[in-house]
Amino acid sequence: MSYIDFLPLFSAIFVFILGLLVFLKNKKSKINFTFFLLTVTFTIWFIGTFMMFLNKNIQEAAIFWDRFVYIGVIFIPIFSYQFTLTYIQKKSGVLFYFSYFLSFCFLLLSRTQYFVNNLFIYKWGVHAKAQFCHHLFLIYFVIYIIISFVYLLKFYKNLSSVIKKQQTKYIIISLFLLSSIGSLAFLPAYGIGIYPFAYISGVIFTVITAYAIVRYRLMDIKIIIRKSTVYLASFFVILILAVCIRSIFSLFFAQIVDWVNLIILIISISLFSPIKYYFYKIANKYFFTSLYDSQEIISEISDKLRTSLQLNQIYNFIYEVLLKAFHLEIFGFLNYNEKTGIYSVLCSNGIGFRKQQKIQSNPYLHKIFIEKNQPIITEEIKNTHYNENTKEFIDLLSDQKIEVLVPLNIKEQTVGLLALGQKESKDIYNDEDFRVLQIISSQAAIAIENSLLFEKIQNFNIQLKKEIKKATQDLVVANQKLTRVDQAKSEFISIASHQLRTPITVIKGYVSMVLAGDFGKLEFEQENSLKKVYESSEQMMRLVNNLLNISRIEAERLEFNYEIINLEQVVSDIVNNLQKILGQKKICLKYIKPSEQLPLVKIDQQKIKEVIANLIENAIKYTVEGNITVSLKVIDQNIQFGVSDSGVGICKDDIPKLFKKFSRGETMSRIHTEGTGLGLYVARKMIEAHQGKIWVESEGENKGSQFYFQLPIVQ
Repeated sequence: MSYIDFLPLFSAIFVFILGLLVFLKNKKSKINFTFFLLTVTFTIWFIGTFMMFLNKNIQEAAIFWDRFVYIGVIFIPIFSYQFTLTYIQKKSGVLFYFSYFLSFCFLLLSRTQYFVNNLFIYKWGVHAKAQFCHHLFLIYFVIYIIISFVYLLKFYKNLSSVIKKQQTKYIIISLFLLSSIGSLAFLPAYGIGIYPFAYISGVIFTVITAYAIVRYRLMDIKIIIRKSTVYLASFFVILILAVCIRSIFSLFFAQIVDWVNLIILIISISLFSPIKYYFYKIANKYFFTSLYDSQEIISEISDKLRTSLQLNQIYNFIYEVLLKAFHLEIFGFLNYNEKTGIYSVLCSNGIGFRKQQKIQSNPYLHKIFIEKNQPIITEEIKNTHYNENTKEFIDLLSDQKIEVLVPLNIKEQTVGLLALGQKESKDIYNDEDFRVLQIISSQAAIAIENSLLFEKIQNFNIQLKKEIKKATQDLVVANQKLTRVDQAKSEFISIASHQLRTPITVIKGYVSMVLAGDFGKLEFEQENSLKKVYESSEQMMRLVNNLLNISRIEAERLEFNYEIINLEQVVSDIVNNLQKILGQKKICLKYIKPSEQLPLVKIDQQKIKEVIANLIENAIKYTVEGNITVSLKVIDQNIQFGVSDSGVGICKDDIPKLFKKFSRGETMSRIHTEGTGLGLYVARKMIEAHQGKIWVESEGENKGSQFYFQLPIVQ
């Protein structure tokens, strides 16, 4: 057997698998099912041809398999016609039922010598000779293919939907290629020997049409070409490899046995997946690069969202990133109230909604799209979900030129929606865009939820102060109200500790287990990504602790457990621990121990440890390379702690505001964007609670800095 003999077999396997995948994607879809029936006819055609080539030297067997071929070929026109009717949503008429009648008549005739008889053996294969009934079948074949074309072209001209028009265009192209190239397979039946590339028509039709009917929004030309090219390239490489392997065997063995062919087939099938993956990488790298780097966009939005708890800044960050990626004409944020089912417009660029405008959600669309974290695509739901229940909402989206609504969900809770208009390029959103939007929407939902939570904490504190001030007007009433406020405050702190700390602790625990290899070995990129997750969790835990400390400080409920100790050992332990985690940093952390034993101090050891660790960690963060020196000494009646570094330094204008809440130096903000400006504020409050003082000294940017605090000696 030659490599040409295997061409129909590989085509059969490829077409059937792709058709089956389309069917399994949505078993209830009529278009998917009809497409699958069409691929079954191709499969029968290809398998029968393969077996016919295999038995070309045995006349009876070759004729048998040629008649087997027609079991599939006879039904190609009717299934093509049925596929067309289903796609354009046209009711079945007399022509449809008449075509089924003719198909079964031709099926019965194909078993007789009046359809095909005798053999025509040519250079590349073999075929039974066409008889009178075959001529009639060919006329029937051409008529129904032409009718399918006419219906599709009329449907295409009357379409207003851009997406549907593109889908129809590709189906017309695929049907044209099938009928024009595939019809060449009839030539050998009329004594015309031709190279059997006609079988590729079924593969081409299947690839293009499969992506045109599966609702993945793969209708832009770039993705169609990319995916069909990758599959076809993989298919032909496998074919060439099979031919080469078989040729090598033929050099050593005069006669190729059947088990060798079976081994070649198994090897070919097993190699298809890795070869396809390789071609995907090449196609993405050299031929079909995106207009934007999705990983870069996701990384950028992630970095920006970590730096802010302000709602307006979060909106601006997301708008800037999406504008850079998609060049949007319209953008908006809609907040969602689950109790009322109403959207509130919080941010609007190019949309006719005014700020804080209320919009009633559509329960039907909300349930089938938003709750399932699926985007609402205006153009698509017009064709699939436009009815009395949805008409008003869909018309509103169309009037405002909103093309996509992306849900912002956290678990089963909807925070709001991203409203996106058309791109400036007029391109439709493809599945790569939606993958990026899904990741960004998840990050945005978390950032917005954190911002709203932080805002609630601030409002709670403001309201608490008002209540306390009001309560002091009447001592008795004040006592009752303060008791209730105190209880509410305790409940709030307890809830905040549980709701915020516990999930973060679980995240850290599982991430550390994965990094430790408990769930298997990680790739380098996976390990780096998980390390970023772990660092972000650490940062969030510090933020939560700082917020809770601030809440307790401002409510004057921060408790201290004082004990009389020597501060030297506390500092020594912290320095030793931090030296272990410096890793590859080019930093020398040195502790200058006092020459004499220091006097004792009365402190809350845990809280002073937090202050010391915070100051040394800040020095490490803002020192790329150089020295960090920690010292303890007696000044007058105080123990003075100091940490000096050779890092970025501090501008003199920034020094007065460093120890204020949510305040950071300009230089520090540029170097370390994740900071919140809470650590030094909490440190100042802790030291002041110990009757001490804390300050900073620096000669300016890039000249290092020195942080000090003093605690009174026990008399």
